[in-house]
Amino acid sequence: MAPADHARVLVAAASYDDLAPALGRVIEALSLESWLSGLRGKKVFVKPNMLGLFPPERAATTHPSLVRAVVRLLREAGAEVTVGDNCGVGGYGLNQRVAKKTGIMDGADGAYVNVAQDTVMRPLKSRFVSELPMARAILEADAVVSLPKMKTHSLTVLTGAVKNMFGMVAGAGKGGAHRAAPGIRDFGEILADIFAARPPDLTIMDAVVAMEGSGPSGGDPVLLGRILAGTNAVAVDAVMGRIMGYPPQEVHHLRIAARRGLGPLDQDAIELIGSLPAGRRFKLPRTAQRLRFVGRFVNERVFRLVTDTTLHLDQEKCKGCKICVEGCPTGAMRMGENFPAVDEDVCIKCFCCQELCPESAWEARGFFGRFIRGGRF
Repeated sequence: MAPADHARVLVAAASYDDLAPALGRVIEALSLESWLSGLRGKKVFVKPNMLGLFPPERAATTHPSLVRAVVRLLREAGAEVTVGDNCGVGGYGLNQRVAKKTGIMDGADGAYVNVAQDTVMRPLKSRFVSELPMARAILEADAVVSLPKMKTHSLTVLTGAVKNMFGMVAGAGKGGAHRAAPGIRDFGEILADIFAARPPDLTIMDAVVAMEGSGPSGGDPVLLGRILAGTNAVAVDAVMGRIMGYPPQEVHHLRIAARRGLGPLDQDAIELIGSLPAGRRFKLPRTAQRLRFVGRFVNERVFRLVTDTTLHLDQEKCKGCKICVEGCPTGAMRMGENFPAVDEDVCIKCFCCQELCPESAWEARGFFGRFIRGGRF
């Protein structure tokens, strides 16, 4: 990983039709020739964003073309490549189904492994948990290459390189992390704790087609035609924030990671190679996290009853697949006779149900949505 006080980030033109030139630019611009040649005979883990049962055109997961191109690049360097992720849905059983649905299994060209089947309890420096189950293949790899997707996120506003490493956590461990740190700021802190357990050596972000709006799964695709790359994931996310029009310092897990010396957020500390795409303002999720005009006490205490979001199910979209029920970390989601329902007294507003739903049937709504952009935030 690059020094925490300075980093280089490349923004390069890219197309899913042929990603080899863009990857060649990554190696050249970041001076990674000796690093790449040193991977011969080494174990390299490639970590895409494998969120759930979404086809590539939904722009909710890393595109399989990027996975395929990176696997080819690493194999040509003589590396022993493994591709995998602990997806957010169904833990062990649905991992392979997700890999197939997203196209990542095919893109991995034989390198995909269901890493949820082999985990170790990893001690964690965190005030919330002392340890979490993590994929052995990631922790024991000689190098980790992270392939996040550029997206908005209903809970964290933005999701990219740092949050992609939440996928190290396996099975019920993700739900345990949500339960242990249910608040927005607390969850940002535990994300930084988890990221620190194994920062990636190289991050190549899929921004060829990004996502805006109600991400990370229910938003709208945005054609940017770019990849972002760097050896410091925090810096890559900082550049992502600039492109999307949201200050990275306002994203809790990024601010905390930077404060701990895991990477820079300040523009002056990041050497930008290439240019930012111009003329595109991203639509951001309308969540209470973005109501920065009120102080923390007001936002989280006095007006909690009116600023808290509620979850609404579009029954016309729902197919009763029970993924939201199985993925709920607190058991707040129960299956009724025909449709799932949420117990608001138990719900911690982690938005896992919205994130995991392959039909985008769950929506987050709130009081201030009546006044902000037509009714939802």
